[in-house]
Amino acid sequence: MKKYLLTAIIAAMSTMCFAQDYENYGLRIFEFMDDGYYLMRGLCMSHNGRYIAGEVGLNGGMFVYDVESGDLKVRFAESAFGSSPYGISNDGVAATYDIYPMTYSIDGTETVLVEDQGSASFASDITPDGTIVVGSVTKEAGSVVIDGTDYSDNYGNACYWKDGYTYYLPEPTAEDVGLTWFETDSLTGEKYWSMDGTHASFISDDGSVIVGYFYDRFATSPCIAWILDGDSYTCYPICKGYFQEDQWWDESNELHEEALEEPQNPYFTFKPKGLSGDGKYISIDLEYSHGTEDPQNTTIGRYSMETKNLENVADNEDNSFECSGVAIDGTILAKSGSGYAYIWKPGAEPKLLRSEYSELFDNFYAFDEEGEHWPMAITPDGRYIMGFAWIYDENIDYEDSEGNVYNGYYCFYRLDTEQYANAAGIVSVTNNENDTVEGIYSVDGRRLNKLQPGINIVKKNGKTSKYLIR
Repeated sequence: MKKYLLTAIIAAMSTMCFAQDYENYGLRIFEFMDDGYYLMRGLCMSHNGRYIAGEVGLNGGMFVYDVESGDLKVRFAESAFGSSPYGISNDGVAATYDIYPMTYSIDGTETVLVEDQGSASFASDITPDGTIVVGSVTKEAGSVVIDGTDYSDNYGNACYWKDGYTYYLPEPTAEDVGLTWFETDSLTGEKYWSMDGTHASFISDDGSVIVGYFYDRFATSPCIAWILDGDSYTCYPICKGYFQEDQWWDESNELHEEALEEPQNPYFTFKPKGLSGDGKYISIDLEYSHGTEDPQNTTIGRYSMETKNLENVADNEDNSFECSGVAIDGTILAKSGSGYAYIWKPGAEPKLLRSEYSELFDNFYAFDEEGEHWPMAITPDGRYIMGFAWIYDENIDYEDSEGNVYNGYYCFYRLDTEQYANAAGIVSVTNNENDTVEGIYSVDGRRLNKLQPGINIVKKNGKTSKYLIR
């Protein structure tokens, strides 16, 4: 949380720029300081765009918010691990956890999914109709007692909950995901593969595709998926051939006669961060396996479940990227290493959110410059975008339950891109409608040879208009 000289500007924006009619452009900003909630981070949004759920404080609890009615439900966590919701249905039911995996509704209803208190028991996502929840349940991997000390090991098993029952998803073997590296237990002398369970993170709208990961030795969460086949799911090892299992691939290993001269696979990190509603696209965090700590070593990718290929990798020449939600057309939200919010549309490079929606430049610029602006969720049709941001305010002196002092607060927002386009006077046209124009320009003033995807400034008959090319 950086402190900038921009503080005075941001403070002024609270009464000036923020007070402008930005809601006409479809942006709604939600702050709850008057209720005593300074650290409200929106983490997920329902597919109809109505409900937002997130964290209250840091490990303090969770909330569910109804954008239409303004109703807010807050639940403080009993567990020291907190309570973070990452999926919410179209009826305002959030998939979350506390002591147990559970759901929590906008009407305050709590439903425990399974009475398991293990460290790997979480609920992470829910279908729009609320009928299926995915996550994992802790299972005991084995119990080893040496000199009277119990070295029991636990791991998570990916699962889903439906009609009040828990169904475990099949787990891949080391061979399935292409592992070649094993370790030797210092206590028992036994050799073991670097796999410690699985977790289900996302589910498609119809429940036909579930995406998650397995726990590898460095906790990079390599992507796997489960595809519904009849009445059961089959595991698909998406990461195989992409994931390099060991960060230091050039070390010797007992399975190899000598150190490898180069990594066998391109990515040390291949982590799923979102699934489109139709189950077609997965947004993926990537880190190249060439063994450097360069921040530009990290980027994002778009994986197609139709082609079973990593179809696109974002150019990270100027930024490292982390991604989040993905729409059914493949549009992905992301954050740069500097904390700026980006949107990555198919056929284009990642673009700053403040540039893509230039009428809201001041608002998104203020969020960006504080260094923690996360666009978290996008509805399947791409209409609504939800995110959160940190706002530094020296007039706020907030102390949490652990004694940490904050000069500022978190807010979250929802952007209606359809309302934005209408308010900005943007007309959607096709690429062949540029034959009579006098000049075409980008939003930053560059002259273009033809209409480009995104917003174009077009001069025609002595007048200028904005056009959106989809």
